[in-house]
Amino acid sequence: MFKRNKVETMSISEFMSRDYKKEEKRVNWKTVAKVTTIAGVAVISLGFGDVSFAAAGAINGAVTAKVVNAFDPIVELVKAISYPIALIMMLGGGIFVMIGNSDKGLSLIQKAGLGYVLVQMLPILMDLLVEIAKSL
Repeated sequence: MFKRNKVETMSISEFMSRDYKKEEKRVNWKTVAKVTTIAGVAVISLGFGDVSFAAAGAINGAVTAKVVNAFDPIVELVKAISYPIALIMMLGGGIFVMIGNSDKGLSLIQKAGLGYVLVQMLPILMDLLVEIAKSL
């Protein structure tokens, strides 16, 4: 009723030396024949059918636009979160200046300001890069 799996035991040195018996993999030729037939029919129908390869560029552009638009809520969320984070970092920098560690405080304020500007500007730069890539 129940099949018992064969268990082969060997020493570590036998395993590491790869001297154990390797099982041969059997190929299911019926599956290979089916897959190659389907792939051949698909290639022939795409190559000689009504589908033109110029339409692939339009589809690619539509897919790119949908993917870019799908990430818009995430981009807007990151842009919205960047203001409070930059504010907290700048306040921390101000506290460092008040404590007497002005070098670290001013560095923190500078980095927070630069980071905020970059987070706000990167979506615009990415749109510019996408337009440049489309023109190539």
